[in-house]
Amino acid sequence: MNLGMENETQEFKLSLSQLDKGLKSLAAMLNRNGYGTVFFGVDDDGTVKGLMIGKKTLLDVRNRISDLIDPKILTDINELADEFGNTYIRVHANGSDIPYSCDGRFYVRNVSADEQVSNDILRKMLTSSEADLIKQISSDVQELTFMQLTGFMSDHSIHARDTSAFFQSYNLENASGKFNLMAYLLSDQNEMMIKVVRFSGTDKTTMLERTEVGGQCLLLTVGEVLEHFKIINTTRVDLSEGIRKETPLFEYESFREAWINACLHNSWGEKIPPSIYIFDDRIEIVSYGGLPYGLSKEGFYQGTSRPVNRSLLTIFMATGLAEQSGHGVPIIVSDYGKEAFTFDDGILKVTIKFAYEPDAVLARKYKEVTKTQLTDNQKNVYDYLKMNPKASLQIVAEETRLSLAGVKKIALRLQTLGLLERTGSKKDGYWLTK
Repeated sequence: MNLGMENETQEFKLSLSQLDKGLKSLAAMLNRNGYGTVFFGVDDDGTVKGLMIGKKTLLDVRNRISDLIDPKILTDINELADEFGNTYIRVHANGSDIPYSCDGRFYVRNVSADEQVSNDILRKMLTSSEADLIKQISSDVQELTFMQLTGFMSDHSIHARDTSAFFQSYNLENASGKFNLMAYLLSDQNEMMIKVVRFSGTDKTTMLERTEVGGQCLLLTVGEVLEHFKIINTTRVDLSEGIRKETPLFEYESFREAWINACLHNSWGEKIPPSIYIFDDRIEIVSYGGLPYGLSKEGFYQGTSRPVNRSLLTIFMATGLAEQSGHGVPIIVSDYGKEAFTFDDGILKVTIKFAYEPDAVLARKYKEVTKTQLTDNQKNVYDYLKMNPKASLQIVAEETRLSLAGVKKIALRLQTLGLLERTGSKKDGYWLTK
């Protein structure tokens, strides 16, 4: 009798002298696929050779599994026989509580081989497992309140109070009864900040603006970011063909899905929040942790749902911020293609391209061109006010060796061109160069 070939879910061992090696393979298969089968009494080519099975043999195998594999697993251990009466043992297990170790070491199945995992792969296995690290890690701050969270939930018809029952229902406490990392993120005391950075051009050479949103319950921060990008998503109207055609700067639904996914899949255990970068031609949403362990890129693109922070997903779903339909990634792929996603060294980046050049970019480029066309005297006045925004025009005239009337005329011209603005009172105000 032949059982086929060894593969990612099936391993053969000729005798029970190889029991430990077989259990190493079982742990490796669980870490790769969530299930696996090891046969004892079977040759490498799949031919059943048989072995002696005593009254306590199956119990000894079960006990050895208990000794070597951690976390504990439920196994089906059966004595089988082929048509010739050759007896052999089948050990099958399922498990989702990855990573599983065998004798203190971690392995992963690669075709028919068992490879010891690197620290990077182990980290991904941990953050992608049912262990839900965000729920297990204790918060550094234990004096937490949840007025913002309960208020947000009340707005969504969920009656919640700062009670032990509430904490347990939404997994805000770990097994030790302490507030966990998720509780901290959702608390009034959360100090993590989401950065939204705008750059001039298409790279990070010149930063125009840096905004930090946070210092509050994560749900409020997520909502504020969504509202901010809803506002900047301008619509361009085209009537050239006699039909009104409206084109948004970017597909907001795709941005929303990318941002929600970034928050749900981010490796919060590293205490590095996701971030957003705005360039002249695109938005980049960056989260940390990369592709969930065991999820292929094709499965990811097709919408296979494998949330890293399951407990956080529960809160997001309860408040209407997310749903577990798995449609988010396919929406982005439909709008922007698979090339919208970049996986690199534990970082997942989603690129949302603009449909046209934003008005703010056009205005900035116009100003840059205008600056190149200024006269020498206009440049001198502009540069002096840029370095000395609180200077009076009288001082500007003295320092640039121009007449006061001439400086006033130049300042008016610069204001007309949109390159200069007076802010505040005549006495305490200052000049804002653009």
